[in-house]
This record gives sequence, structure tokens and C-alpha cells, in this order.
Amino acid sequence: MNLTCYDYLKVFANKTGDYDAVLAFGSRTKLSKIIRDSDAVAAYINSIGIKSGDVVTIFLPNVVHAFTTFYALNKIGVIANIVHPLTTPDALVEIIEFTKSKAIFLLDILAEKYVDLLNNCNIPVIVCSNSDYLIAPVVPAFKVFEKVKGKGVDGFKKSVKYSKAVSIGAKKSCVECHDGNKIAVYLHGGGTTGKSKTIMLSSNNINNIATKLEDLDSPHKAGSEYSLLVLPSFHAFGLAVAMHFPITHGYTSIPMIQFNAESANKHMRKHNVTFVLGVPNMFKKMLEEKHFDGPHLKNLRLVFCGGDVLPERLVRDFNKTVAKNGGKGKLFRGYGLTEVSSVCTVNRYDACREESIGKPLRDITVEIWDEMKNKLPAGQTGEIVIKGDTAMIGYYNGDNTVKNDGVYVNSKGERWILTGDLGHLDSDGFLYFTGRKKRMIVISGYNVYPVDIENAVLQLPFISEACAVQGYQKNKPCVKLCVTLKEPMNHDDAIDKIQNYCKKNLAKFSCPRKIEVFDTFPRTKMAKVDFMKLSDKYEPEKKSFFQERNSK
Repeated sequence: MNLTCYDYLKVFANKTGDYDAVLAFGSRTKLSKIIRDSDAVAAYINSIGIKSGDVVTIFLPNVVHAFTTFYALNKIGVIANIVHPLTTPDALVEIIEFTKSKAIFLLDILAEKYVDLLNNCNIPVIVCSNSDYLIAPVVPAFKVFEKVKGKGVDGFKKSVKYSKAVSIGAKKSCVECHDGNKIAVYLHGGGTTGKSKTIMLSSNNINNIATKLEDLDSPHKAGSEYSLLVLPSFHAFGLAVAMHFPITHGYTSIPMIQFNAESANKHMRKHNVTFVLGVPNMFKKMLEEKHFDGPHLKNLRLVFCGGDVLPERLVRDFNKTVAKNGGKGKLFRGYGLTEVSSVCTVNRYDACREESIGKPLRDITVEIWDEMKNKLPAGQTGEIVIKGDTAMIGYYNGDNTVKNDGVYVNSKGERWILTGDLGHLDSDGFLYFTGRKKRMIVISGYNVYPVDIENAVLQLPFISEACAVQGYQKNKPCVKLCVTLKEPMNHDDAIDKIQNYCKKNLAKFSCPRKIEVFDTFPRTKMAKVDFMKLSDKYEPEKKSFFQERNSK
């Protein structure tokens, strides 16, 4: 099926019929309205000289416009350059210039600090507002974007309000694109080699993920079930699984601009939320929030976690609370990366195993390779490699060429994504995550995997979070363990208990030589623990002039 994401949406709209596709700030937006406004925005973008193959930046949080702008650009073959909406002004301009973006969509309440630099970029700015999709005219929770130095509409020299763009576009036509093999999005991630990369995905990549997820779903009346949209669309997990799949399969999406456990639980109590996607820290905070427990949990049936290591203890506690309320839903661990359009393996009701990150989705092949790219047998640890129809086109090189770092093409012409992650498969095909290659710690030639240490330490009842990283003692490598505590206690006592536990339950080289207690961990934009900030830097011992001379 060779369709653009917009075409895919239209195909499923004919199946689901019209329904409340998005619920935001108490206002409901019909699927027909989403499609109609997408059509109008597409025509407007064409009318200002932007055409298929050009790039436009979407700089939006989870709002209704995140749907309409993506499908609008996709309809006319314009590449959506989706950027984290809290990216700094200088970094945003760098991305705009690197991708050669010809316009940008942004939200008024977040716009003020970007005005001057975007004016210097001299590209059209389409200013979106939450009021564009509100029945009530005023939303007290949000301030109105103020004019800055009197420069044009809302402070920009070259701008138009989203509502006006829709009005103009509704009277115009556009040149449609129907090739699902073309680049649909640029997404900016860490890359499989650890360096910042711009990943190119096609419409077919994204549609294929949505189609595979049908295997995990069950039929329901469109609009009768809700999806909590927390993951942002600048990440493939958010775009393909949390946004594209629900709207094409009859779910009413509840977008959250910023995750808050109390608000998430309120949505779940008020609406028939059956579908929730998130990262471990999100589920941890939801579980700890005092109003999580309740009969509303019995509605949950599709709950998936990815993006970081999910402790088995959290899985057990979450599922126990759901079951206590009569629910059959379970929190399932999965695995994926932007280079394969997000999820590629997942646990499910008919195939689930503790500690594993699941089995591959339909038509996706996962293998474990050694350094020489030889396939390893079950039980042996090596690099996780992935093949399938969700594999990225490649990395954007800045000059319209494809950069294939992290991709290996074998003698058969098969394209394998080299994930940079370590793991092993068991004899039944379940995948187990061991850690990032760049996180692996080598002590006296012995490979130490941080996830093994973290999983062990999390069995201690007073530990909230654990992160094992590279440490140094007297310039010699060692394991450094960072922890947060569930409740206040003497740090020295906590460290003593951890050390004693590790000596009894971990191999000698895996035992942490340094243990530090934190109030909170530093986190990345995707709410993952930022292990690089926790790691020690290697600092060679400074020698005096005489020591240097005598060592020669």
C-alpha cells in the first residue's frame, strides 16, 4: 500500500466515519474538521510558493495544530521538519538553516523569545493559537502573546495567523502528492552512532507502523475510546504511534502540552481512556500520584512503555493496581528507535515475558550481531540489528543526499539498521535489552552492563531510581552508581545497604565502587535519565615538570 500519511488518514476516515478526533481544553474537534483544515493549510502553503520537496518546520507542542499541519504538509509532499518546541532560539535557527526550511508553524504562547532570530531568517511564520480550536473564547490558563517592539503581526515581520491562513487556503486549491515513498518528515535524534542526526522517514514508514499495530488492537466504535497523547510528535514514538495510529483507528486523542501526572489521571477518571503510551518516568509518576488508584483503571487495555529501561518492579506495581480495580489491562514493555519509525518489538497479551522487550512486530526481523556482523545464536549478547519496511530512508546530510551511517547493506541488498544497542534473543524469539554500546563499562577487560546493576539495585525497597555510569577512582575506571530515594533517610546508611546488597547479588566487577545519592536525576528532552551528566569525566593526574621529565 503506497500512500502518503494524508491519504492513509482519508482511507481510514471512510471506514470510521466522522467522530470527535481530538479533545483539547474541553473542546472537541471532529475528524472532518481536522481534514478540512489540513486541506486549507495545504492550499495556503502552496499559495506562498512552497511545493513538493521543500521543507517547512513544525515547532509545536501537543495541540490540535500538530495534527493539521503535519497532514497538510504531507498532502502536498512538503517535508515536515518537526522540532522540539522548547529548543533554544539559536538551536532552532541552526536547524532551520540546516534543513533549508521555507516557513515555520509555532504557538503564540511560546513565541516571544524566538521573534528576533526568526525575523532574521526571513521566512514566513504561521502563528498558531489554542483559541483556534476552542469553543470558549478565553482560556485563563494561557497568557496572550504580546507584540514585541511593534514588529508586524504578533511581533513578526513576515507572519500570518493560523486562522487567517486557513481562511485564505479554504478558497484555493493545491497540488497533491500521492507517493508514500517520498520523505515525509525530518526528525532530530541522537542517531545510532551517538551523534546528533536528522532522520528521514517516508510516509510508508509511518503508515507501516500504524498497520502493524492493528495486530495489538481490537475493534471498537470510533469515538468511544480515548487515547492519552503525552509523547510529542518530534519523536517517532509520538508521531507514528501516539498521534497517527489513534486518529486513523477511531480513537479520540487527548493531547497534553506538557505531561503532568495529576492531569493525566484526571483525564483517565473523566474519559474512557483505553490507550496510553509513555516513557518509564511518566508511568512512575502516574502510579505515585494519589488519585491514580480507582475504578477508571479497568478501562485500560493498550498500555505501552518505551524510550528507556522499564524496571520490572514498576511493571508489577502498575499491573497489580489495575487488576485490583477489575482491569485486565497490562503495562507492556516495548523497544524501538526513530531509525525504524519507533516501535519494532513489544510484549503483548498473547506473548509476554518478564524482563524482555518483546517480540518483533509483523514483517520486522531482529537479529544479534557480533563486531564482524556475524549473526549470534540465542543467549549470546551482541548488537541489536533490525530489518523491515519501517527502516528509515537514511540520515539527512544537509545537501539533499542520504547519509547512511548506522545502516549496513549486505550482499543481498538488505538494509539493516545498526542500533548501537546491546541485547540478546532467547530461544523463543524474545528480545532482551542489555544497554547502549556507548554505556557499556569495561573493568579489567570485563564487560559490565549498567542495566543489570540497575535492575538488581531497584529490588531494594527504599530505592526510587538507579543509574549505573562510568566512574573513575585514581584515574582507573570503575562503576559509579547514582540513586534517588523513595523517602528521606541518612545517605550514609543508604549507601552502606546498597554496597552490602551489591556484594551479595552482583559479580565482582559489576559492584559499584562509587555510590552517590541525588534528589532528582538530570533528564533529556524525552525525559530519559541523562547518564552523560552523571558520568565522571576522565581527568589525568597532573604531573609536575620534574615528574614529566623523569617519566621520559
